[in-house]
Amino acid sequence: DNKRSTCTFCALQPESIDHVLLSCTYSQQIWRSFASEMGQSLIFPASFKQHYESRMGLAWKNGLRKKLWASTFFAVAWTIWLTRNEILFQNQIFNHMAICQSIKRKIAFWTKAWDVGLPCTEDEFARNFANISEVLQ
Repeated sequence: DNKRSTCTFCALQPESIDHVLLSCTYSQQIWRSFASEMGQSLIFPASFKQHYESRMGLAWKNGLRKKLWASTFFAVAWTIWLTRNEILFQNQIFNHMAICQSIKRKIAFWTKAWDVGLPCTEDEFARNFANISEVLQ
């Protein structure tokens, strides 16, 4: 089936893990949103593996910020993949805002599990994600 051989999001390129998770313009919008909110620049390498290695190799002054970035990385990748499956198998649509909210909820849930004494609830964390860097200083 030709539809399944092209990207579920853009329907322009052949579907591969590297394309869906990293090089598709739809996915890149999501990655850029979170990098921007965390004050990070983002250059997209050729493969998802290279993206993982470059992001996990960043030096952070604050251990909690490093954990937050790692959680963000995995939440973005996981949610992009889940969204791909929902579009493919449940006829959902790509909704940038809903995807970002889902990612923020995952990050909040995972962060609260560290029991590091964040001064907010998971919902507050997700709603105020853009300001979370100030909380972590």
